[in-house]
Amino acid sequence: MYEIEARLQEMVPTARITDQDLVNSEAKSDLIIRIGHQITNLEVLANLAEFADDFLSKSPTIQKNCLNQLIDQGLHLQQSKDDIVHFIDKVLQHSSDTSDTERVLDKCRQLDKELYVKLVCTTHTEQRYSEIGEMVKNLTALEDTTLTSLILAGLGAHLASTDLYIKMMEVAISEEIADKLVEQLKEAGFRAQACSLQLMALRIPGALRTMSSFKL
Repeated sequence: MYEIEARLQEMVPTARITDQDLVNSEAKSDLIIRIGHQITNLEVLANLAEFADDFLSKSPTIQKNCLNQLIDQGLHLQQSKDDIVHFIDKVLQHSSDTSDTERVLDKCRQLDKELYVKLVCTTHTEQRYSEIGEMVKNLTALEDTTLTSLILAGLGAHLASTDLYIKMMEVAISEEIADKLVEQLKEAGFRAQACSLQLMALRIPGALRTMSSFKL
């Protein structure tokens, strides 16, 4: 008991446990959830999830439910979207059940569309790529990291005819992934935009870029 308490206190110094917290798997899970409610840092919460994965390994169903509850706690912390996605992805790595990923994705879709887009890209859930490709067309603002994720997922061309396209081009160039976006634009039939972006990435003067883009 004291060894377990010491490990938990590394994450939450005020953590205290009793014999009753260890009588069975349900009690152990309740202990983890209770301690989780005291945590406001996603990295610490991820460490608790890793501890829970081993701590509850003999009871897979309870383990699964406990990890899902920790993910739900993380979703409601006041943290950046990127940090939340990183946390969720890290916890999901402890699960081989794709239904866990689907559950969290559905929850994120309800909470925040951009968070949902980020998580779909991060978890490489390709069966949802078409959905988020259409979804981003209706969003008026996206973080640079979201635009990067969309390009890396092969979905950059979905924004070619939106107000976010200029920003996406800037992100593609700054992140040195303009070549990927160029290919995506070409495949989607946006050849003028593809040529213009290619020339921008090569630092060709603006007037020449404009003229060259109409030669396709």
